[in-house]
Amino acid sequence: MITYVQINQQVAETQRLLSQNYSGEELFERVKEAKLNVLKALIDRELIIQDFKKQGGFIPDTYTNGRIADIIRQEYGGDRVAFIKTLYERGVTMQKYKDEIQDNAIVGYMRNKNVVQTVLVSPYQIEQYYQQNLRLFQQDQQIKVATIVLRKALFPSQKMVDGKQVSYDPQAEIAKEILYKLDTGEDFNELAKSYSEGSNKDDGGELGWVTQNGKTAIRADLWDPISKLEPGQHTDVISTSDGYYYIVMVEDRKMAKMTPLEDVRAQIEQTVISEQSQLRQQEWLDSLRAKSFVKMFP
Repeated sequence: MITYVQINQQVAETQRLLSQNYSGEELFERVKEAKLNVLKALIDRELIIQDFKKQGGFIPDTYTNGRIADIIRQEYGGDRVAFIKTLYERGVTMQKYKDEIQDNAIVGYMRNKNVVQTVLVSPYQIEQYYQQNLRLFQQDQQIKVATIVLRKALFPSQKMVDGKQVSYDPQAEIAKEILYKLDTGEDFNELAKSYSEGSNKDDGGELGWVTQNGKTAIRADLWDPISKLEPGQHTDVISTSDGYYYIVMVEDRKMAKMTPLEDVRAQIEQTVISEQSQLRQQEWLDSLRAKSFVKMFP
């Protein structure tokens, strides 16, 4: 029998975390959902245990006692008194603890028998997955870059041009000066150390390998200019809408390519095994529910 006390005990920590981010009706609904998930998991667990026992299975006391001895040795340094004290503080009897160990062993054995051992992945399935998911194994073009970054001035300066006073950004003038020095042969990395206001200035502006998308993506307004350059070339001054000037040097390129199947065969095999295991487990649990009767008491 599954009690409300069991459900509340298992959902207590989840409820505490939810209450930090939600309140009112939304908190109530999310806690309700968590309790239903716990109830479903407890029902599945009970059905697995009952099916094991119906088939005449049993867990010998030697296994249970040996498992407890291992726990006392590994988690309590061999101190049985400390172990018993912990059980007492949790309000768990020794018999209940033994039952938990036996139930865990049953569930593990039954999952292995009805799920793990039934999943077999053929080379054809691996190749089929690879062909159907080619985008996952495409290595995007990578460009190794260094950057010089200047913040735009908060307030414009004034200067006379053809007898008229005009506004200008002194930072833009510095950016043009840097560009001139680059075009006349000065070293990009040394200029980055001297002028850049980016966090990577001490590394000579080195940013490393960047891509158009993904975790290593460079900002979109820089990708288009650098994608047109060859190693050794640099961009003009790029003015961005969030208040910066960039000059980017392209140091190297790696063109887009496909990762060979053999390099990802083991990875694909684990993915297919995981997918098939989830499907097989769902089928197995559905079959247990179909031949069982679950009664809810108010």
